[in-house]
Amino acid sequence: MNNTMPSITIDSVKQASQCLSLGQDLAIIDDVKSITTPDEPKRLGCFIFAFCDKGSVRYVIDTMQQTVTAGHCIIMSYGQVIEKVSIGPDCEGRTVVISQEYVQEVLSGMRDLSSIFLFSRLHPVFSMDREEVRSILSFYLLIRQKTSETTHRFRRDTVKALIQAFLYDAGNIFWKVFNQEDKKNTRAEDIFMEFIELVEKNFRQERRVSWYALQLHITHKYLSESVRQISRKTPNQWIDSYVMLELRVLLRTSTLSIKEIAEKMHFPNQSFLGKYFKQHTGMSPKEYRTC
Repeated sequence: MNNTMPSITIDSVKQASQCLSLGQDLAIIDDVKSITTPDEPKRLGCFIFAFCDKGSVRYVIDTMQQTVTAGHCIIMSYGQVIEKVSIGPDCEGRTVVISQEYVQEVLSGMRDLSSIFLFSRLHPVFSMDREEVRSILSFYLLIRQKTSETTHRFRRDTVKALIQAFLYDAGNIFWKVFNQEDKKNTRAEDIFMEFIELVEKNFRQERRVSWYALQLHITHKYLSESVRQISRKTPNQWIDSYVMLELRVLLRTSTLSIKEIAEKMHFPNQSFLGKYFKQHTGMSPKEYRTC
């Protein structure tokens, strides 16, 4: 049996909604009610930015329930797991879906924005005032207009520039909401981003902070100080959050045995996995799977 979780991609978004698209790079959805919501957990293979004009939406992201109402913005990033999406009958909202490859291209050369997508894992929903909504909407309409101009010679580059401006504007709102306007140490930001990228690639095999410090060519202490300065979480907390999310998802959505999950996640044995899981949740993997 195939235990690979289905992914949400630009292609699947185009199939599941009425949208305007820019090849495999971008999809724009004007009517959220046109979206066919997933009937099973799905892992994001893209970046999603959405805002709600009216009504409400409920969904679960990374096993956490979220409720979105008018004036709220949503950020979801690559690798997160979404499920149990419920769109209210009177809901009105707009959505921009960007492929992971295009996100990387758009962010190339931009300052202080990459960590927005990491903070979104902690704060996936935030509110905006009227002026902020008006500003975001103006960018959205411009991006939509240029995406629709299929004969525009520089369409892709124009849309890219508009998305960059859009993200700077959205990023400013995001930083204000979470009191992140103070300038951070640029080196610390770089270390944080490099650390998170390493964790995302290696958390299934490696959970030692010392290993990550070695890969970054810095001391354990310097890594810990940098990560705490930017995120207010320790490196161990970040690693554990990735590991625990993956364990929860595997226990709830796969048919793998607990022993097979332990092997997949490179735990020494099933008993070690059980102790680790119980330390973080207060219950055994078997209890979590059946609750």
